[in-house]
Amino acid sequence: MPRDHLRGVERFAVPLLDALNSQRAVKAAVQWFGRQVSARWVRACTRNLVTIEGLDALRGLAPANGVILVSNHRSFFDMYVVSAFLYENVSFIERLYFPVRSNFFYDHPLGVLVNLAISGGAMWPPVFRDDRRGALNPVGLDQIAHVLTTPGAVVGIHPEGTRGKGPDPYTYLPARSGLGEIVLAVPEGVVIVPLFVIGLKNAFGRQVLSNFGFGPADPVRVRFGASLTVGEARRLGVDAASVSRALFARVEALGELDRATVAAREG
Repeated sequence: MPRDHLRGVERFAVPLLDALNSQRAVKAAVQWFGRQVSARWVRACTRNLVTIEGLDALRGLAPANGVILVSNHRSFFDMYVVSAFLYENVSFIERLYFPVRSNFFYDHPLGVLVNLAISGGAMWPPVFRDDRRGALNPVGLDQIAHVLTTPGAVVGIHPEGTRGKGPDPYTYLPARSGLGEIVLAVPEGVVIVPLFVIGLKNAFGRQVLSNFGFGPADPVRVRFGASLTVGEARRLGVDAASVSRALFARVEALGELDRATVAAREG
């Protein structure tokens, strides 16, 4: 990214995370640790809480390009828990990337440490929301478009852009155009997988304790939808914003299916 636009901690953090994610040998080493260590402890700490629907359709995927996971956003930990279970069930993951807001994760030392320690630096590239976004965010878009040209790359996207904090987990923030911009910039063979996650708490330590029987259980449900290609997704809208909305509507539909399933079970 253009260093003359970076400020403070960003001048160190952005080049560091760019290097970690763009150098294949370094990224491969980090991903080995993520698959063999991090994902194992995440599964061990949540297995009694998590139920997953729709995995069978993903097990046979062998995309020639990358994969985009499109999810609702209620917890800081949703993509990490989802990816931990994907590691166990599918073979197409080689490199993970989770675009994240630049504030805190790139402009504060603690945020940089959290990025490195929790995700191995996979919270990349940064998304800027201030007056520099016009100069810097197109660079991040190009970086994501580039990694998605290669098989084994998986990019997790939250079209809402930020977490939904309201009391109803089936109510969502509007989808932003970022997802659509990525869809319009990557090869048509890139695969998109919608998913819905509910039940993960931001008080993750307490939820882990409930996994082992300490306190009431906090169940987590993950539901994957039918995948589609970028070529198919482009026909869902006329511009980036409408493509984003159309794809997020598939996530919302999974949420409605979850709501109906829970209501039928309780009724």
